[in-house]
Amino acid sequence: MKVVLYLLKYYLKRPFRYLYWLYRLNSVKFGKHAMLEFPIIIEGKGILKFGDNSTVKKQTQLGVALGGKLIIGDNVLLYRNSNILINEKATLIILDNFKLGNNSRLYINGNWSFGNNVKIETNCAIFAREPDSSGNLIIGNGSHIGDNTIIDMVDHVHIGNDVAIGPNCTFYTHDHKFTDKTLPAWKGGLVSKPIYIEDGAWIGSNVTILPGVMIGKRAVVAAGSVVTKNVESETIYGGVPAKKLKGI
Repeated sequence: MKVVLYLLKYYLKRPFRYLYWLYRLNSVKFGKHAMLEFPIIIEGKGILKFGDNSTVKKQTQLGVALGGKLIIGDNVLLYRNSNILINEKATLIILDNFKLGNNSRLYINGNWSFGNNVKIETNCAIFAREPDSSGNLIIGNGSHIGDNTIIDMVDHVHIGNDVAIGPNCTFYTHDHKFTDKTLPAWKGGLVSKPIYIEDGAWIGSNVTILPGVMIGKRAVVAAGSVVTKNVESETIYGGVPAKKLKGI
């Protein structure tokens, strides 16, 4: 009986949620020629603004808390089941020709900005993996993030112009102190450091980048590498841990 009551409650609530989302969608500022597929999930009372030629597929979730801002330029494409959630006083500003793939999630606690022609492919997860953390994410013009990539935003991440990041990569900006023997190793004090990837770098598939690493201009990191130290510009690094293989 409890299951039946739960299902009745669930299905009775759905029409009201749809009406609420339509009401909230009416407050979103779209430019000319928007193409929207319903339902689109709109939550929060923050500012949402799109430029011209926006395409938002169904089941996209956009949540902007009061005091937060999501401002996107022209020719945006948000695929089905993508999520952009912005906390209070946080911002995400995106320039033109942005793409967010199916099932990708952006959870913003800080101030993020993306340039023109940024592409984030399917099943990516970009958010702080520890509570109460607010790293800033900057992505330059023409940069591309491959499928299934995870970027931890406990600390800042700066990705330059024309950077290619392959699928299945993981960027970690935090670690834990594990010297306190009274605690599990993963519950020790938080240690965080930023990650910087300079213009024109190419990160192969299945690469892991650890906190505090800088990848130089036009550097290449071979697939499957674990990067624990800075990578020089105009070089190829590879291995576990990654080491310099040769210059370009």
